[in-house]
Amino acid sequence: MPMPHVNVNHKVRNDADVALILGSRVGETDWWGKPPYWRQASEQKCIQVDLDPETIGLNKPVDLAIQADVGRFLELLGDELARRQAEINLAPRRARNAGYAKAMQEDRAGWDKALADTAVPMHPAHIATVCGEVFPKDSVLVADGGNATIWAMFYHRATVPNRIVSTFKFGMLGAGMAQAVGAAIALPGKPVCCIIGDGAFGFHPQEVETAVRNKAQVIYIVLCDKQWGMVKMNQQFMLRPFKTMLFKHLDPEETIKADLGEIAFDKLGEAMGAYGERVADPRDLKPALQRALQSGRCAVVHVDVDPVKHMWAPGLLHFKKMHEEPKG
Repeated sequence: MPMPHVNVNHKVRNDADVALILGSRVGETDWWGKPPYWRQASEQKCIQVDLDPETIGLNKPVDLAIQADVGRFLELLGDELARRQAEINLAPRRARNAGYAKAMQEDRAGWDKALADTAVPMHPAHIATVCGEVFPKDSVLVADGGNATIWAMFYHRATVPNRIVSTFKFGMLGAGMAQAVGAAIALPGKPVCCIIGDGAFGFHPQEVETAVRNKAQVIYIVLCDKQWGMVKMNQQFMLRPFKTMLFKHLDPEETIKADLGEIAFDKLGEAMGAYGERVADPRDLKPALQRALQSGRCAVVHVDVDPVKHMWAPGLLHFKKMHEEPKG
């Protein structure tokens, strides 16, 4: 169940009478295992499997703790379920799964409406969507930044396991610059797609030189809105909530040090030996990324995005609630 389908995930976790947790500490992106995002622990059996015994039961009470390799556990579980297949009534489960799938399709249809927006500078929904068309399906996606990461996660379609890298549990900015280089070195011959915000890129831009020197084909796609988007959004809701809801943004003098100046990230990349290109029109994005890939080396593609649309990333309220102290 992909993480962006937040409401569907909440429903699945509340519908289940048994939760099987595999290799997860049940942290912030799992809503700490707490109600109302999960069913009450008294109403839901919990089985947790992990190699690290300290992780088991850390955030969610468990009824059955299993210290084991998850892969080996699943092999044995699969064998046992196959042996009992005739005893299991799958019809109700399939009906529930069909309902979840329908809800996910409705989510996707709603999100994809943004792709009809061809204004300049571009709507950020286009970036991960076009990357999915251009990059090989087994390319690693590195997502870094605040709103840039949210847009990437909502519009990227993962089809190959173990190909997404980000700092989900920590949230620090700039880590993706080096993570992308590491991914390219680990998988030689595979281009790495790094979708990153301009603020996050600014923390460790010299990693472009590292990529060039090590012949790591990382394509840094820098979403430039010239602002600390999440910071500005929080300020807007604290300082002028009604005006924010009505106009979607405040005037520059109404927020505090949340704006950034002009940086030509494509030129910065070129200065370190990378291929550089800049786009603002969504119709120019695909050919720009294709040229970056065809260059055969590290590239920096500066993408000007609409600052207001970028700031109103999908699932903002969910993201805010995710970081609140759980009440359950």
